[in-house]
This record gives sequence, structure tokens and C-alpha cells, in this order.
Amino acid sequence: MKKHPVLWFYVLAFVISWLGWIPQTLHARGAFPFDSPLFSLLGGAGPTLAAVIVILIFEKKDNLRNLFAPLFQLRASAWWFVFAFGFWFVAAAVALGVGAFFGQAIPALDKFPWINLLPLFVTMLLSNVWEEIGWRGFALPRLQAKYPDLTIAFLMGVLWSLWHLPLMLNPSSPMSGLPWYGELLFSLSLTVIYTWLYLNTRGSLFFVSVFHAMSNTVAFILLEMGVFVSSYIFVVGVTTVTALILLLVYGPQRFARIPGKRQPVDES
Repeated sequence: MKKHPVLWFYVLAFVISWLGWIPQTLHARGAFPFDSPLFSLLGGAGPTLAAVIVILIFEKKDNLRNLFAPLFQLRASAWWFVFAFGFWFVAAAVALGVGAFFGQAIPALDKFPWINLLPLFVTMLLSNVWEEIGWRGFALPRLQAKYPDLTIAFLMGVLWSLWHLPLMLNPSSPMSGLPWYGELLFSLSLTVIYTWLYLNTRGSLFFVSVFHAMSNTVAFILLEMGVFVSSYIFVVGVTTVTALILLLVYGPQRFARIPGKRQPVDES
């Protein structure tokens, strides 16, 4: 068991998150007696809780510091701040533009109360950071010790998509209206971008967490504007093209010219 910490991490992440999300899905379908915000908290925190448990059981306790320290690693060029904060606004604008070319109406910008943008982003950041601590903080560096990045992106992307399954089956979740093949392609493409961003910011969890939070922030804006589902396939297209460009530029081995400096992992 000690030789396969990533395997046990994923098993625990699924078990913990689904213990929160499955009751919510059943409740939305009339098959469970109550719902609670604690279910959502448990679902979102699953990856971090799983990483902490695996470290405490199988690895040196000092690895807990290495797990959380990259959250405060902000040393990078201004470009990475611009990318992390700005990519999703550009992607959404391109997606809406392509959608308009194919006959879809462009939503009015005044449908969203833009004064709420900052608190919305902070809420998303506090909600999504627990995924990144697990996926990128724990699993990614351990997998990179054994596999090329393209293999890792495929494995992590498929598992990430499957992890979301209870949300896609929950009729009260916005994800329930998305096609499964689009969500799978989106997860695979996004995992390529996350891996690239993580490597090129020297293993910073700050930038991938901001990027993740901005993804959900822009998704919420599109939802409020009433175009979340209709624009989804075009957003997936933009993301897929971005991932393919990264693969062409960097190749399948490592998505960086010079591998990023990451925190050492001592699994003994």
C-alpha cells in the first residue's frame, strides 16, 4: 500500500467527495430525505482530505508542509498573473463570438451584476483551492516522477471527469445539462493546461488555484446570462485548441522548456 500513494489518494478522494455529493444527487431526485451545505463542503474538500490522510499514514509528516507551502508561492513573471486571471474572460469572449457566427445571440452584459465579481471570485477561490491541493499539490508531482506529462494528463483528466459524475447526475447542478463527451474532453484539455501552468510557475498552487477559480467565476457569469449550456461546446473548443497548441510547442514529455522546480516528495 505504501508503494502506491497516488492510487490510495484517488480512492479516498472519490470516496470522501462522493459521500457528500451522492446524497445531494439522491435528494434532488427525491430519493434522500434531506440536503445540507456540509455535503457540498465534503464533496469539494475530498481531494485535500485524501492527500492529508495518505501523507499521515504512508509518508513523512513533513510532507504536509510541502503540500500546503506552494499555495503561497507567488514568485513569477507578470505574464503568469495575466494568464491566470485573464484567460477565461478571453476564452468566453471567443466562445461567444464563435457562437454568434453560428447564429447564437450574444447576451447583454448588463444581465450580470458586475459589482459582485470580486466577492464571487473570492468565493470560488475558497471553494476550488481544495481540489488543486489534491490534484496538483499531491498527485501531479508524484506521477511526474514516473510518467511523461501527456500520460499524466490523460490519467488525471479521465479521473477528474469521472470524479464529477455525481454532479452531472444531479438535476439541480448546472453540470447536469452538459454532454458527457464535452465534459470529458474539457477535463482532458484543462488538465494539459493545468499541468503546463503548474510546471512553468515552479510548482505554484497559487496560480493553478486562481486559474481554477476564474474558470468557475466565468462559468457562473455565463450561467447568470443564460448562455452557460449553449456556449459550453464553444468554450470546450477554445480550451481544446489551447491544449493542442501546448502539446505541439512542448511535446508529450514535459509541458515546459525547463522543468519547474517543485517541492521534494519523500514518500518514506
